[in-house]
Parts: sequence; C-alpha cells; structure tokens
Amino acid sequence: MNQEPPETTTPGQERNPTMVSVKDVSKTYAGAGATEALRNVSIEVREGEFLVILGPSGAGKSTLMRCINRLVEPTSGSIIVDGREVTSRRRELRAVRRQVGMVFQQFNLVKRLSVLMNVLSGRLAYHTLWRSLIYSFNKEDKRIAIECLARVNMEHKTFQRADTLSGGEQQRVAIARALAQQPKVILADEPVASLDPKIARQVLTYLKQIAGELGITVLCNLHQVEYAREYAERVVGLSRGAVVFDGPSGKLTDDILQQIYYRDSEAGDDDDV
Repeated sequence: MNQEPPETTTPGQERNPTMVSVKDVSKTYAGAGATEALRNVSIEVREGEFLVILGPSGAGKSTLMRCINRLVEPTSGSIIVDGREVTSRRRELRAVRRQVGMVFQQFNLVKRLSVLMNVLSGRLAYHTLWRSLIYSFNKEDKRIAIECLARVNMEHKTFQRADTLSGGEQQRVAIARALAQQPKVILADEPVASLDPKIARQVLTYLKQIAGELGITVLCNLHQVEYAREYAERVVGLSRGAVVFDGPSGKLTDDILQQIYYRDSEAGDDDDV
C-alpha cells in the first residue's frame, strides 16, 4: 500500500490530536455468499482534518462510515472517537453518536417539515426522550439552528417546507442539521453523488470550510477523482474493502488510481456496501 500521511502543521508547531482512529477493522456480511466488505482497515484522522475516502461503488466506503458510528457492527477491530472507544453499549454509544454528525447521499430530510424543524432535529440528542418525541425545542436550540443555516447560506429558507427545496438546497440543510448537533466529527457519505457539478462543488466547499474554520473533523466519501483532487489535502483510497493508498491528493497518480479502481473493475457496478 502507498501510504504517506501528510503533515498537518508547519515546522515548529504541534500536530493536531487524533480525533478518529480506526484500527484493523474488518466487516463480513454473513449469509449465503458472505461478503467481506472491509479488510483490516486502519486510518487515523486528526482534529479539523478534511479527509476524502475515495473508491468505486462496492469498495466499502459506506460500510466504513456505518462502522464508525455503529450503524453496522464491525466483525473485528476497534474504533476510537475523541479518545472514547465506540461500542454497542447503549449509554456509551449515545455519547459517541452525539459527537458524530451524518450527512447522507439522499439528504434524509422530513419533507413535510420546515427547514428550521429539520435542522432542529440535530438537537434531539441533547434532550430527554419525552421532549424528543414531541419535538420540543427552546430558544437556545433555535438560535443554534439559525446560525447553522446561516453558515450554509440557507437562513432565508428557514420557514419553507423541505419538499420545496432543490437537491442542492436540501443537502445544505442536511449539513446545517449535522452542525446543529455541535459534533466533533462529521461523516459525509457520498454527499454530492446526486448533484450537478456546480452544486456539488458548493457543497464540498461548505464541508471543507467547516473543517478549516470550525475545527470539526470531516470524513467525506467520494467516487469522483476530480473532486478528490480539487478539495482534499489527504485521500484514503479503498479497493475491495482494503486501504490501497493513504496520502496527499497530489500523489494520486494514474498508477495509484488503477490500484483503487481497476482492481474493482471485475466486481461490477453494484451500490457501495
């Protein structure tokens, strides 16, 4: 594997602390024709880093995201977020998930609710089950939500229904929802796959600014090489569930891209696992 973890600081400065540590994580989906989605994946991601995980469909990118926030249980290995090991124990998992925001490919907004109410749903983890069930939010929650909308230039749509928005606008609301959670990590799973190039670049710009300006660690799954080269300082290349490259985007040579994509060319065009 080609691996050149980049320096995150200038000489004489300390490097940012590690925020996400993935150690020898494997995931096999059992059943007929068992699928090995991840194979001994190890990655360290630092505070405030914007990391692109690059690979074709079926490479295991989405499975890696789901293992980090325990939507999927790894078969083996460990994951540490901000010094806390991620486990399936309910109380500890709730504490970790509060720190990890998600941005999905299909936005996952409640279309009949307003933009504001969708963003406020990012505050649910800070409230009791009863208040969460009735969507009861205080003034501080609303202040945070509107500030998050302003960060992605969507505050003028605060009271519109989500189903009146364009795809790009919905994804910006989804980013604001993740920000309202006040996370230390954001996982963006193919956030621009359904957007046209102009809007896709706007969304990636917001995500990169979030990392650089707010110090939030962002892991962003992509399959488009041009976006990885344009926006990422560091890229992790996945192929058939294994890390085949970890280094600066400027080192993405044709030979390395062949390792990332050509190895999967016989695997078909199934959706990412």
